Amino acid sequence: MKIIYGKDATRIDLTNKVVEASWSSSRGQLAQSCELRVRDAPSLEAAGFIMLFSGAEPKEAEQFFHGPIVRWERDDKTGDISATAYELGWYLSKNDLSRPKLNGDAGKELERLVRQTGIPFSCPAFGFISKDRLSSQSYASLYSSLTEQAYDKSGIRYFVQHARDKLAVLPEGGNSLVPLFRASMLQSSSMGESVEEVYTVVTVERYKGEKVTKIVTRENTAMTAKLGRMQKVLDAGEEQNVESLAAKQLAELAKVPRTRSITVRHEDPNAAKLRAGWRIKIAELDGKITDWIVTSCQSSWTGGQYTMNVQLEWRG
Repeated sequence: MKIIYGKDATRIDLTNKVVEASWSSSRGQLAQSCELRVRDAPSLEAAGFIMLFSGAEPKEAEQFFHGPIVRWERDDKTGDISATAYELGWYLSKNDLSRPKLNGDAGKELERLVRQTGIPFSCPAFGFISKDRLSSQSYASLYSSLTEQAYDKSGIRYFVQHARDKLAVLPEGGNSLVPLFRASMLQSSSMGESVEEVYTVVTVERYKGEKVTKIVTRENTAMTAKLGRMQKVLDAGEEQNVESLAAKQLAELAKVPRTRSITVRHEDPNAAKLRAGWRIKIAELDGKITDWIVTSCQSSWTGGQYTMNVQLEWRG
């Protein structure tokens, strides 16, 4: 692994000076964060860049973190520097739009607006039309709002894949590189279920101005009897087939996802790129291969090995 600090044209290799290095991501988080503790460190500056590479050389194809230092401090006794950095997507939370107007597919409108900042940004169509004039807000807030609406209407969650200065919105599980972990590599593994995001009743409303023009409610009575009544109310927006939307969302939201927590140690440079939103495979002890979605990942690097604490979800 290589850890490089950069400011303007300066590049400093911090790899042998880093005492602790960790990075993390979670579902809904726009950018990964990175924490470093560096011994005998040179002077670092806010907005200087931290670059992490999974290989022994700083090759762009092996880079999995690239972003500015947002805060740092030097210990008066030891001289060690502790620094926190975020990926470039962090800047989307530091810049606001003035009352943006949407007029098309929400995903492509998000792409259009972010690209106006000069950031290379791609986003798929979300499958629903928005023609709203929104309040002033940050680009990050707009991303969160529209991806939440996309989940409400389609059941698809999204995450942002960073590749240096390029950002791409992908559906969860849309990563092209899919790590495979053998069960024997897992230091710990536990499985369970969660109903925190489960709903047994879905109501979809269509409005014209302030007036409700149509209401459709669908219920999974068996799941209500089993889990209790949990109702989700959705705004149909421009969706015309309200009945279909209610049925589709109930089918997705009434599923009880299996959850899994694993801790894995490895030396695989490709698996070091793992982040929330990725799909992974686990080769179980019985020979079966199971698929999981990463909902959060906390990683660290020590002594040439990666340690990852990963929260997973499977919704069958």
